[in-house]
Amino acid sequence: MNPYNAYARAHELVDESDKRKILIKVLRALPEKIEGVKLLIAEKKYEKKYYELTKITMVLEILDQSLDRSFGEIPRNLSSLYRYLIRRLTEVHATLDIKTLDECKEIIGRIGEGFIQAYEQVKKGPSRQQPTGEASTSIQTQI
Repeated sequence: MNPYNAYARAHELVDESDKRKILIKVLRALPEKIEGVKLLIAEKKYEKKYYELTKITMVLEILDQSLDRSFGEIPRNLSSLYRYLIRRLTEVHATLDIKTLDECKEIIGRIGEGFIQAYEQVKKGPSRQQPTGEASTSIQTQI
């Protein structure tokens, strides 16, 4: 199944209000999955490593394909990061390089932290207080 079709199917199954939470769960799970791949390499379970690593790259493909690039620089930068991660993780199939896995785990963790912070800000809502007095009238007329 191509990543976009998988995303479209998931879109049908997920309530609109849960999408942010699901994204955060996915971004929290990926570093754990990478740790599992490291163990599989250490145990020389290469077939299972291949399967797990492929699943991780497929998830990153879905995340990349789901970006709304009309929002400008942020989705373009995220897409570049996702593409970089996919390329590096694909290299691990041949190299079995643990340092590359650690690098990818770190990047995914930082992306996840960013989404968590954004989600918490959205939950809080606008934090601006209503201005009072003459300044309030001046600001409101300018708007």
